[in-house]
Amino acid sequence: MTTIHTARLTLRPITDADVADERIIGWHTDPAGSELMSEAPRTRDDAVEALQTWREGWDADGISYWIAEHEGTPVGIGGARAMNYQSHPHLNLYYRLDPQSWRRGFGSEIACAATAYAQEFYTDGPVITRIAPANEPSLRIAERAGMEDLGPFRMPQDPEHLPDNLLFESPTARLGIGEAYDEVLDLWCRVNADGGAVGWEGAAPRDEVATVLDRHLSAEASTLLRLHAPNEETWNDPSQVGPLLGFGFIQRATWFSTAHRATLYRVMTDPQERGRNLGRILMGALHGQARRDGVETCEISYRGGTGLEKFYEQLGYVETGRLPGGLRFSWGEVDDVAMARRL
Repeated sequence: MTTIHTARLTLRPITDADVADERIIGWHTDPAGSELMSEAPRTRDDAVEALQTWREGWDADGISYWIAEHEGTPVGIGGARAMNYQSHPHLNLYYRLDPQSWRRGFGSEIACAATAYAQEFYTDGPVITRIAPANEPSLRIAERAGMEDLGPFRMPQDPEHLPDNLLFESPTARLGIGEAYDEVLDLWCRVNADGGAVGWEGAAPRDEVATVLDRHLSAEASTLLRLHAPNEETWNDPSQVGPLLGFGFIQRATWFSTAHRATLYRVMTDPQERGRNLGRILMGALHGQARRDGVETCEISYRGGTGLEKFYEQLGYVETGRLPGGLRFSWGEVDDVAMARRL
């Protein structure tokens, strides 16, 4: 899957026609926008060469920058491209918009799509980006896309008279419970207390939640996937991770006729980190792991009336069943809704 859709954009790979498109070339030669990025505009030849390199990235690595289209018209370029710096394979997050499309939120849509897409389809390293400290719009976009500020990071080609750029890195996925049992249990309890629809009506006793957690951990063909923030050590030592941001279970079917399917359970993110694209990143990580496990179709269910269908539909899910009044709570009955997505 190389072309994806966001709320307003179609994101598709760069083509040979785009490399020769004077309008797209002009986005990179126009001084507008370069000052905040602490770099000089490209020459036309440099812009064409860069576009050609980015186009070839799709053939070489299976991932690179997209052309962003709104209602059929190109409005920007961006995404995540495979790179390697000092033996650190990673994806570089980048976007550049047509000046006529500034201040419409397109940069955020591209960045949020890229970090989630990378979690699903790229396993060799994190998404990173370096941003000049004065570039406040891009700093906000990086945070909104779920990336963490790891502090100053200078590269040899950086001008000496400019301050260090800030290094941002995407969340990292881990499998199994490891040493994170209490952290997972704490997050589940916080989500319950916040009203999350993950098994209880509200706040629940910790030992009761622990019993259900243990049941999931011991279930046959069940995989726990955890999403963690990076920390200052993660860049040099990928085994190091920061706080838990979310988790979910992949429950693979075991009967021969349904062995190509899996159900996602207890998918949740930290309620204090809402608005940071973490739900989409977590789902991308779950989809990617399920695909690597041989799963072809993911299923998930939700409580009717929560509005979650809009979120899942943006990820490619379609409704496959609805039982009116299938879930009964102290306040009444709600529909039990099932959705599925081909991987």
